[in-house]
Amino acid sequence: FFRMILLATHLRNFQQELLSVMKMIPQIVYILTVLGIVVIFYGWFGVVLFYGTEQGDASFPNLIEGVWTLWICITTANYPDVMMPSYNSNRLSGIFFVSFMIISFFYLMNLILAG
Repeated sequence: FFRMILLATHLRNFQQELLSVMKMIPQIVYILTVLGIVVIFYGWFGVVLFYGTEQGDASFPNLIEGVWTLWICITTANYPDVMMPSYNSNRLSGIFFVSFMIISFFYLMNLILAG
């Protein structure tokens, strides 16, 4: 931490870059809030949609687990592992996962990167 303070006090370009990052934080927080609302909504919808199914027991047993599963899906680390069991049993469940990925990963995450 002390090294960053020394760096900030001696380098003019670093001060300008730090100031521009500080100006971007409110915009990013707004987009992260929208992303959080989308993830909570889809988590709730996943709990309701997959209630009493194998997918519901594994990935959406409650709201917290559903939100956590979808948050990990945004990183695309386990997206096929979450989607494919329910997609194999009912093809219409693909609409849930594809719409979630389009809204969260392809739209909102790109807004965060552009911010």
